[in-house]
Amino acid sequence: MNAKPIANLLRDRRGMTLVEMMIAVTVFGMIMGVVMGFLVDSRDSYTQTRSRAQTQQGMRAVLSLLTAEIRSAGCDPQTAGFDTFGLADAATLQIRMDLNGDGDVTDNDPDETVTWTYNAATDELSRNGGNGDQVLLRRVTAVTFNYFDANGALLAGLPLSAADRAQVRTVEVILQGEAAKGGPVDYTTRVALRNI
Repeated sequence: MNAKPIANLLRDRRGMTLVEMMIAVTVFGMIMGVVMGFLVDSRDSYTQTRSRAQTQQGMRAVLSLLTAEIRSAGCDPQTAGFDTFGLADAATLQIRMDLNGDGDVTDNDPDETVTWTYNAATDELSRNGGNGDQVLLRRVTAVTFNYFDANGALLAGLPLSAADRAQVRTVEVILQGEAAKGGPVDYTTRVALRNI
C-alpha cells in the first residue's frame, strides 16, 4: 500500500472555495424557500378549512334547533286554537306551540312563542324565546324564509296575512354565511309541519 498519496491528501487542507460556498448557500436557500412556502400554504389551508368547519358546525346546530321548532309549530294538545305562526316574513319567523299542554302559548319555560330574526345590518341571526334576543349566529350574509301551502305552492306577498299563515304546511329555510377565512357557506332545508 502506498502511504505517500494518502498522506498528501490528509495534508491538503485547502477546504472549499468562496464560489463553492456561495453555490451551496444558494442551493440551500432555494430548498428552504420551497419548504417554507409549502409550510405557509399548508398552514393557510388548515386555517381556512378550520374556519369553514367551525362556521358549518355553527350553522348546522342553529339550523337543527330551528328545524325542530318549526316541526313543533302548532302543537296544540288542548285544541286552544291559536295561530301557528304569529309572523311570517322573509327574514322573521314567529313560531307558536303549546309544549306543556296548558292551553296557551305564553310560557317562557319551555319556550312556546319563539321569534327568529335576521338582522342584515349586523349580519346576525337571533332567537327570542320570550326573554330577549339571543344572537345565535354571526357573519350571516342572508336568511330567507319561504312558505308553501299543502299543494307545494309558494305563498307570496310577505309578510303573510293571517289567512295565508294558516295555509302554511312547509317552511323553507335558506341560510347563508361567511366563514372568517374559508369563504361562503350555504344551507337550505324544507321543513314540513307535523301538527297541522
